[in-house]
Amino acid sequence: MSDAHTVFSAQPRWRLIDEPISADPLEGLQRDTALLKEVAAGKRGATARIWENPQSLVVTRRETRFPTFKEAQALLGEESWPVLVRESGGTAVPHEAGIVHFSLMFRQDKLFQFSMDAVYEALCEPLQMALDSLGLESGYGEVKGSYCDGKYNLVVDGLKITGTAQRIIGAKKSEDGVQRSAVLAQSMLMVESDPVAGTDVVNRFYQLAGSDRQFDPLVSTSVQQRLGERAADLAPGELTLQVREQLAKAFRTLTETAER
Repeated sequence: MSDAHTVFSAQPRWRLIDEPISADPLEGLQRDTALLKEVAAGKRGATARIWENPQSLVVTRRETRFPTFKEAQALLGEESWPVLVRESGGTAVPHEAGIVHFSLMFRQDKLFQFSMDAVYEALCEPLQMALDSLGLESGYGEVKGSYCDGKYNLVVDGLKITGTAQRIIGAKKSEDGVQRSAVLAQSMLMVESDPVAGTDVVNRFYQLAGSDRQFDPLVSTSVQQRLGERAADLAPGELTLQVREQLAKAFRTLTETAER
């Protein structure tokens, strides 16, 4: 049994929340945290979430300490790129329609029941299955010059198509005296969003906020770009819907197999 299947099979039952694009980017961003707290408290079982967010730029708490962060936040907000702050680490990332987010949340009986690698593999396997259904072969790997880089990027044709992150929180001892923890694993898959334009916004934020950090807009890609002519006749939003459907199907297949 693979590490990913071990993560899925350790939970008695998984629930999938397949949400339409959020009306408010802050609410969409904060929902993962709210769900994670419910999972940690034992009020909710293992949960996966497929979601999209309106146009916004999401940064870390560390980046709010840049010299001119407030000025950057105000200016980008005027340009219809509200700057939001998340709990996890990494770098600034763009959110908008055409970027599909996939999150996993579950409790475990001790702080590190599963390795970070196993959790990342559980997060990425449904994404890889969805990409494979479209004829795109993906693998893991760092991509030099990309924002929010890491070894569990998903890469197609040498270009980053998915970024991932992970967070773990402790919970109070339950009535049975067990100190449990809860894991949140998150990913963002570029489907119809323009990776060059997204990177440009990230770079603009750093420049305005007083940081010299900059990323290469040519090292990331999207499902739409990789499919090329195969996606040319699709109406806006249609490819994103297909990806969401394939992702949900892959997740259900994996969890139903693990529950047998």
